[in-house]
Amino acid sequence: MPTLTLRKIKKSDLPYFLKWWQDRDVIALTSGCFDEPEANLRRYFANMLAAKNDRNYIILAGEKAIGHLALIHKSPTLFELTIAIGEKPYWGQGWGTRAVKGALTVAFGRLGYTKAFLEVRPDNARAIKAYENCGFVSKGLKKHPDNPNQPVTVRMERKKVK
Repeated sequence: MPTLTLRKIKKSDLPYFLKWWQDRDVIALTSGCFDEPEANLRRYFANMLAAKNDRNYIILAGEKAIGHLALIHKSPTLFELTIAIGEKPYWGQGWGTRAVKGALTVAFGRLGYTKAFLEVRPDNARAIKAYENCGFVSKGLKKHPDNPNQPVTVRMERKKVK
């Protein structure tokens, strides 16, 4: 099995993001915002590159970019984790779990966070199982009444283990 690496995103990664953000299967498991204009996607990517407190990573399987993981700064002790494996041949093989575990090591270690949370679609059983394998616990449903693409998510949390 190839080595998993998290590396900071760079400008040349834009084609990966455009591919993943325009893949209906990937989007159905994440934001659910289909048919977003490419100009908006490019602007979103530029904002990710410019973010000062957030950490955005490409997930590499060996030399192949297979997904994106972000640690979104919320406070000095709290961050939100987001992840998407954009390359479908890598789904269901443990890459997401490995990437999350690696990111938690960085976040709870070098970055000094003590608590993480994430939101996941309730029907994304594969992701929920992966998050549970990484120590996340469900804290219940969160309603998003103004978001027709994602009206409900499961909020999951994890604390730093001492």
